Amino acid sequence: MTDDVKDANRIDSVELFLAHALTLENEAADGYQEIGDSMAVHNNPEVAGLFLQMCKYGRMHADEVRELATGLDLPHIPPWEYSWEDGESPESASMDKMHYMMQPAQALALAMKAERQAHAFYAGVAASTANPRVRELAQQFAAEESEHVRLLGEWIAKYPPADDNWDYDPDPPAMPE
Repeated sequence: MTDDVKDANRIDSVELFLAHALTLENEAADGYQEIGDSMAVHNNPEVAGLFLQMCKYGRMHADEVRELATGLDLPHIPPWEYSWEDGESPESASMDKMHYMMQPAQALALAMKAERQAHAFYAGVAASTANPRVRELAQQFAAEESEHVRLLGEWIAKYPPADDNWDYDPDPPAMPE
């Protein structure tokens, strides 16, 4: 990334930062909810529970952001104007890696990637902003994401790696033609 692009995406107002954080946390929670619900429908309650717990954390963080934004006028940001590295909210769990038979270790790996990306976003804002209050908030949010990464590491240690034939289904769902 060139310095010009980095400067163009720099977040120097508290309102702009909180608007980004609110969207990031809401999209993360929505994604985790969608995955958790899908896993529940596919009778994978353990993986569903993991994602629904992550959804709960995302909703709590969105509430914290809303509280920080009390009295502020957060800007409306069109989706294409967010300062996301690749156009996607950093903490969005990747739906293309989902499988109805996935095991907890795989679900946790997806969540870990999303949490690391969120940490990198907040740490990047903290490192690039010229506003001391934005830097303070971004560092605080990055620390929270680091805690999530640590917690996920503990969860990952509790689950064995996915079986070699984890996706074998003798009676897979059929799509009507």
